[in-house]
Amino acid sequence: QIQSKCSKECSPEQMKKTTRSQHICCYECENCPENHYSNQTDMPHCLLCNNKTHWAPVRSTMCFEKEVEYLNWNDSLAILLLILSLLGIIFVLVVGIIFTRNLNTPVVKSSGGLRVCYVILLCHFLNFASTSFFIGEPQDFTCKTRQTLFGVSFTLCISCILMKSLKILLAFNFDPKLQKFLKCLYKPILIIFTCTGIQVVICTLWLIFAAPTVEVNVSLPRVIILECEEGSILAFGTMLGYIAILAFICFIFAFKGRKLPENYNEAKFITFGMLIYFIAWITFIPIYATTFGKYVPAVEIIVILISNYGILCCTFFPKCYVIICKQEINTKSAFLKMIYSYSSHSVSSIAMSPASLDSMNGNVTMTNPSSSGKSATWQKSKDLQAQAFAQTCRENATSVSKTLPRKRISSI
Repeated sequence: QIQSKCSKECSPEQMKKTTRSQHICCYECENCPENHYSNQTDMPHCLLCNNKTHWAPVRSTMCFEKEVEYLNWNDSLAILLLILSLLGIIFVLVVGIIFTRNLNTPVVKSSGGLRVCYVILLCHFLNFASTSFFIGEPQDFTCKTRQTLFGVSFTLCISCILMKSLKILLAFNFDPKLQKFLKCLYKPILIIFTCTGIQVVICTLWLIFAAPTVEVNVSLPRVIILECEEGSILAFGTMLGYIAILAFICFIFAFKGRKLPENYNEAKFITFGMLIYFIAWITFIPIYATTFGKYVPAVEIIVILISNYGILCCTFFPKCYVIICKQEINTKSAFLKMIYSYSSHSVSSIAMSPASLDSMNGNVTMTNPSSSGKSATWQKSKDLQAQAFAQTCRENATSVSKTLPRKRISSI
C-alpha cells in the first residue's frame, strides 16, 4: 500500500495548522501560546488554561497552578519591619520606666504628668503593634483592624500632643488678649475626647458602609495576590486627612512656642516631630498609588514606623537625655530660675513694646531722639497710661515668679 505524507506529526506542546498551499491536506506544527497547552500529538488546537487560577508558558503540555503571594512572615523585608516595630515597643517601655522612676522631677511634671505621658506612650505602643496586622495572610479581621487601630491610636496621640502644645503656649504667653483667647480654648479633656471621637465616628462609618475586605487579585499572569482592599478610598483618605489636619494645628501651636525656655522647650521638638510626620506621609501618597503587588502593605508599614519614631523620639528623647545626662538642670531650683528669667524677660518686652502701649485707651507715640541726647520723649498726655501699664507688667513679672511654677508649669 502506497502512502504519501506531506507533514510530520505534531508533538505535544504543539497544534496542527493548515498551510496556505494548494495541498489542503498538508499542515504545519505551531507551538501553543502562553496560557495554552497541548498534551496529545496532532491536536487541532491548544486548550486554554483557567487564567484565574492557572498559567502555562509557551509550548506547554499542562497548566500550572498560580502561586499565592502576600507579605509573608518569613519574608526578609517583613522580618526587618517587625524587628523595627519590636525595637520601637522596647523603646516605649524603657521610656515608661524612666518616667515612672522620675515622676516627681520637673522634667516629667513639665511633660503633662505621668498620666498624659502614659496615654501618649500607649498610643505609640499600639501604633507599633498595628504594623503586625499588615503582615501575614490577609483575613477580614486583620483588614478591618489594622487601619482602624492605627487611625484611632494615632489620632489620640496627636490629640494629646495638641493639648500639650496649647498648654505650653498658654503658660508662657504674656499677651493679655491672646492669653484670654487661649484660656477659653483650653479644655484638655474636651479637646482629647472630641478630636479622638471624630476619628472613631469616621472609622465606624467606614466599617459599617464600606469595610475593608480581602481581595484576590488575579491580574498578574503567574501569581495570585492576596491583599486587603480598603473598601472606600474616600473613607481611607478622610481618616488620613483628619490626622493631617490635627497634626497641622499641633504644628502651628508648637511653632508659635518654639522660642520658649531652652532647657524645657518641648514645643520646638514637637515642631520637628510634626515635620517628620508630614514629610513621611506626603512621600507615602505617590509611592502607595504606584506600588503594586505583595509589598503594598510594606509601604504603609514603613511610613507608620517613620512617623511614629519621629514623634516618639522628638517628644521623649530630649527629656530622657535631661533625666539621665543633665541631672543638674532637672531640679526645682534650676527650673524656677530658668522660668523666672524667661518670664521677666518676656514681661519686660511687653512693657516696653510700642504695640502694647498703643493697645491702651489712646495712642502713645515716640519721637526720634536727637543724636546728642540719645533719649526718647513720650507725650505728656499719655505718660500716666504708659507708667501704669509698665507698673502692671512689673507686678505681673513678680507674680509670675511666684505663681507660674506652681500653677502653670507644674501642670504642663
